[in-house]
Amino acid sequence: MSLHHQLVEVAAGMDVPEGFRADAKGDVIVVSPQRPEHWNIIQEIAFRVRLADAALATTSDVKIAGTGENDKAPDVAIFRKGEPLHARNALAFFEVVSPSSIEADYIDKARIYAEAGVPEYLIVDPARETWTLHTGPSDGEYQVTSTKPITTPVQVADIEFEL
Repeated sequence: MSLHHQLVEVAAGMDVPEGFRADAKGDVIVVSPQRPEHWNIIQEIAFRVRLADAALATTSDVKIAGTGENDKAPDVAIFRKGEPLHARNALAFFEVVSPSSIEADYIDKARIYAEAGVPEYLIVDPARETWTLHTGPSDGEYQVTSTKPITTPVQVADIEFEL
């Protein structure tokens, strides 16, 4: 395992104060506060999912079992209400890209979430003004990837909404 991948695991296992996040960036770990834009997008996604389907539950920055050695904490995870928080029960994971998490979100977490069998993984990138949806996990990779402008409605967990 490369040093960067080891650091991704260490960062995932760190206990950081509320409102902060730890990400591996190259060969260092960066602990930084979440930006208001980042947090607002996370809250909006969770709100829209719960509004669209009352049978669904969301978590935010909660470690999910089955997502690697130190259990990852996706920005948003969708489950059916009452289901245990384990990757095998997840309907979708979302990550909102920040400057310190580009490599982790696009490369590392795509691999980790595919290996865990998470059916859909959506990356929201405010800087690029795009979203990228990965679907069809098989053999540790997502088989289908679609990138669209952030203004394009997206369908995740059988819910269509705008970001």
